[in-house]
Amino acid sequence: MDDDPRELREADWPDDGDGTDGRSPAWERRARVMRIISIVALLSLVVPGALATWALAQSTAATACRLAVDALADVRTPTRVAFELTSLETAGWNCYALAPTGEVRVAVLGVIPGAPDLRPRSGS
Repeated sequence: MDDDPRELREADWPDDGDGTDGRSPAWERRARVMRIISIVALLSLVVPGALATWALAQSTAATACRLAVDALADVRTPTRVAFELTSLETAGWNCYALAPTGEVRVAVLGVIPGAPDLRPRSGS
């Protein structure tokens, strides 16, 4: 009788299943099912949170854009908000006023939208 436990021996045993990694086919199925359940559970936690965060950010941006356009233009001017990553200066939520001649950027609200900065910009 050896002093080594069965798990530490190098020999193959008849109850090893396929003999490649020591797992039986039933254990492989159970591991695959648990892996799929884990991925589904993780996605069911992450996706609703991401969608709720996006909806809240869009709603906040729309409200902030409406405030900015009301302060700088006519109350009846239609607005549009868009999340853009085209340049570093305007990365995040942008507020546009829809004029007859085209869109005019009114405010850059940032990646996390908040109250618009309505201070006048001047060189002096």
